[in-house]
Amino acid sequence: MMDILRDKESGINMEGGFLTTGSLASVLPKDPQLPCVHYFTGTPDPARSVFKPFIFVPNIQQLKKTCSPAYGPEDPVKKIPRFQSKPDRKHELYKKHEVAAAIIESTKERGENMLKKITTLEKEKISEMEEIAHSSLRDSTLAVNLFVEAIEEELKAYS
Repeated sequence: MMDILRDKESGINMEGGFLTTGSLASVLPKDPQLPCVHYFTGTPDPARSVFKPFIFVPNIQQLKKTCSPAYGPEDPVKKIPRFQSKPDRKHELYKKHEVAAAIIESTKERGENMLKKITTLEKEKISEMEEIAHSSLRDSTLAVNLFVEAIEEELKAYS
């Protein structure tokens, strides 16, 4: 599914006037004892993103690095008349992904190295998930920080 979501020729991975804003692939096991694992990019262009694992378990941390900034009472949504200005709603990972995408497009060697890093990271996360998922998550603390840790590693890979 991740490969399909990365396919630009088919039009599934959109560029141009409309942009893929994030992608999701889920593993829904038949065995009810095994957890459902969801892989989110949290960034546009899944061809240059890491699908990061997420499992719904108690005590999940707030996902601050993939959360749109809050503007409080100054938010154009809350002001009247509404939408007179357009704030930057990009979260930290999105911004870093934009910079990485520009590097990948413009700098051949550095771009190839970056793509290799994110591809390797994604494979590692999928392998980790397979181990965790088959353990039936007896210890759900393993899953609490999966997504947040993957984001931190992705941010490093984009540096």
